[in-house]
Amino acid sequence: MQTNHTSLNEQQCRQQLRLFIEKNMTAFDDDVVLTDDTNIFSSGFVNSTFAMRLLTFIEREFAVQVPDDDILLVNFSSVDAMWQLTARLSGSLCDV
Repeated sequence: MQTNHTSLNEQQCRQQLRLFIEKNMTAFDDDVVLTDDTNIFSSGFVNSTFAMRLLTFIEREFAVQVPDDDILLVNFSSVDAMWQLTARLSGSLCDV
């Protein structure tokens, strides 16, 4: 699902993040609503091991390198947080 777009808008970036999370959430079912501000870790949808999968997905999908200082659970806790991280690291990839 890698994109090679030179620029994605915010909605497209968020949608790609949501889709990846929904496809990989162990606790996801029809009754669960994932919003952009849902903390996926404190809600029990995923565990800390999943954070590494998110890291790999974000680096590959959005062609960014996440510095060690940014590898914090808070940066991967919600679609909002991941989008903010991705937008900051990618510059022109995700239009803010």
